Amino acid sequence: MEIYSSEEQQVEAIKRFAKEYGKSILAGVVIGLVALGGVRSYQAGQREAAEAASTQFSQLVESRDAAAANEDWLAQAQGFIDGSKGDNYAVLAALLAAKDAVALQQFDKAEQQLNWVLVNAKEPALLAVTQLRLARLQREQGKLDEALATLAKPVPESFVSMQAELKGDVLVQADKLAEAKTAYQLAMENAGQNKQLLQIKLDELAHITAA
Repeated sequence: MEIYSSEEQQVEAIKRFAKEYGKSILAGVVIGLVALGGVRSYQAGQREAAEAASTQFSQLVESRDAAAANEDWLAQAQGFIDGSKGDNYAVLAALLAAKDAVALQQFDKAEQQLNWVLVNAKEPALLAVTQLRLARLQREQGKLDEALATLAKPVPESFVSMQAELKGDVLVQADKLAEAKTAYQLAMENAGQNKQLLQIKLDELAHITAA
């Protein structure tokens, strides 16, 4: 308003501005209020959805606890997972379903659930735990190349030793002893205080030159 030389000019300018742009400003205010209401409504909807998912997951766990691993519960868990759009509760349900599928010796279903978690989980530590579980399952089935491919994915530093040790175990089973020794050495370098088992594994490969 400094460009106007008198109060009268300022008043006239405000009147013209209000006449020319008043409707636009009002529309903008209305849109802003509607948008704010939409955000609040969205947030409320998100809270309600989260509460509903929590309740459904609790019911799912209660149903699991009430009986041993069975086909009906696996089907129930799959329905929950399919309807949860990859949220945290679905990830937890998939991990439980994988565990029960192993108990039922339905290893393909267990692998399917663990692979789903690897795609949908976001927490690095949870991804690392799932990777190790999947690799162990693949190793136990003799799927050594698949296990090594699973273990090739990076993990947080705190999981490096466990990943390297499991990789060494898989390589020993694949009769790739030089590579196994290298993996065990990496595990040893990143291990905490409990290194006895790793040392035993390395001692068994003492005659092998690391890759």
